[in-house]
Order: sequence, then C-alpha cells, then structure tokens
Amino acid sequence: MDNKHATLPPLPPLCGWREAVVIVSDLASYTTVFIEVAGWTVLAEGETDAALLEHWQLPAGARGRYAVLANPEYNSGCIRLMQFEGVAQQMIRPHTQTWDTGGILDLNIRVVDMARKQAQLEALGWQANSEPVTWQFGPFRVQEWLVRGPDGLSLALIERLDPPLEGWPHLKEFSHTFNSTQVVRDLPASLAFYRDTLGFGEFLHERHTFPEAGPNVLGMPHNLASTILHEIYILHPEAACEGSIELLTYEGLEGRDLADRAHPPNLGAAVLRFPLTEGIGALARRLAASGAMARRSRVLNLAPWGEVELLSTQAPEGAWLEFYQPANI
Repeated sequence: MDNKHATLPPLPPLCGWREAVVIVSDLASYTTVFIEVAGWTVLAEGETDAALLEHWQLPAGARGRYAVLANPEYNSGCIRLMQFEGVAQQMIRPHTQTWDTGGILDLNIRVVDMARKQAQLEALGWQANSEPVTWQFGPFRVQEWLVRGPDGLSLALIERLDPPLEGWPHLKEFSHTFNSTQVVRDLPASLAFYRDTLGFGEFLHERHTFPEAGPNVLGMPHNLASTILHEIYILHPEAACEGSIELLTYEGLEGRDLADRAHPPNLGAAVLRFPLTEGIGALARRLAASGAMARRSRVLNLAPWGEVELLSTQAPEGAWLEFYQPANI
C-alpha cells in the first residue's frame, strides 16, 4: 500500500456484494426468465422508494418498479430487476464485444445441464457470441457460456465438469450469482481502488492465453485465441469468490470505452450492492479522502432488507457500487 492510501481513514468491516441491480425495459419478461429457467423465486416486489430516485438524481416525475429474485435456498447473490418510467435511458453496454471496457460485463452463475439451459434461453431470444465452450480454468474443467439477454445483460453460465462440484446443495437449475466481471483498460488504477481504497484481498490472479486457437468463451477471433494475453484478478474483502469482483484486461485487443454510460437508470447490469453492519460514515470518509465519489442517501426502503442508508461510489472505469446499512445503526 502506498503512502497516500496508508493515511486514509480506517475501513469498516466489508463483505462481498449481496445483490446485483439490473435495469430492464420489461420487468415481467425478465421475471419470467428467472422463475422458469433459473428456478428462482421472488423475495420482494413493488414500487421503488422515491428516496432512491432522489438519491440517483432522477428527474421529477420518474417512477420505478422492482422485483428481487433469488435462488430459493440461498438468500444472497440476488438480482434486483428494476424498470423505470419518465426518465431517459440508454443501454450501458450496447452491441458490445468482451474487450469493450467500462461498467459491468457479466454476472457469474453456476448451472446444471448446460444444453437444456441453452435451449431454454435461446427459445426466449437470448443470444451469445459462441456456443458453450469447454475449457480449463486453473485446476477446473468447465463448460461456460456467456449469454446475452435484452437490454444488454450478460450472464456467464458455468457448469463444472471436473473435479465434481461440492458444497452447492442449492444448485438445482441456476445457483445464486457469485462473481461479476469488469473489463478494464487501466488495471493498476482498478487494483488500487479495490485493494488499497476498499481493502479487498486477492482470491485469484491469472495471466495467460487460451492454450490453442479455436472457439473460446470470450468470443475472440479463433485465430487469435492462443496469442492474445489476458489477465484476470478476482478480488473480495475476505479474498473469497462469493460476491467477488473480477477484473479482466487484454493485451493486444482494444474496444470501445463505455464507462460514461455505466450508471443508473441506464439499462443493463447497473449496480453491485454490498451490505454493511456498521461504519457507513467511515467508508464515506475513506472514499472521499481517496478522491472517489461518495454519495450518501437519506433513509430509504430497500425491501426485503428493510430501512437502510445507502452509499454510492464508482470504480475507476465506471462500475457503480453501493453499500447499505440498517437505518437504526
């Protein structure tokens, strides 16, 4: 840690993100996907609290609805679907390649029976740059499919092939979401934000090419797959892969930068939300001292988590993060 970060105000205890906020143009159709394909259930639904609209600085007259969905046996890794009226919107990551930077690329979910999930999602109009790809990720052989739905939401669906997956008894169709990827141009700046400002630890670091030319989960041209170096960090407050952040960067591929679109109420994967038990003021002071955005809300209702105070910030390449704490703390 450099001298600048050594002098920052202390951090409160942090954990991984609990929910991803996905802003959509058709709440009902997305809810159907997560109920019928994922096997998830609705934890809460209703009208969006006006205090959140104010916190996000939406125009007067804006209105929103939400539905929080989750694996019925796992009360974290949820997705909060939100739909708005009376507000201008654009897609955060429209018509993108995986090497376009800015915002949130995908949400990671484990699945069983990839072929059946592929058929179900394709029947609902979801598309991908490739068929599901079998590949070796560190010690694991997996089948992975980076599939894209309406409004630019990408899900990285992962089926473990070998060694057998253990410790996931709730995995029947879709697991909970457990990791989320950000594609970045300036890797040192993103590492400094997550490791030094937020105190995240390293779960994994890999720097490699794909072992051979051909189909690959990142959708790179087949003839370049074995030559383009990509680097991955998975980071988490407790160096775990559970509500973690994955940073991905390429050497030799350059795309569009979409960081300026990566904020609510734009469409797609818009926000990752982290629960706090205490210390939201200390975290706000630390973020502000580091030069990051630190916008606090007034008390708002964040069902099903109750009355909370919210703190919003942005990672260096646009990904929007929020931390929430019970309002009575």
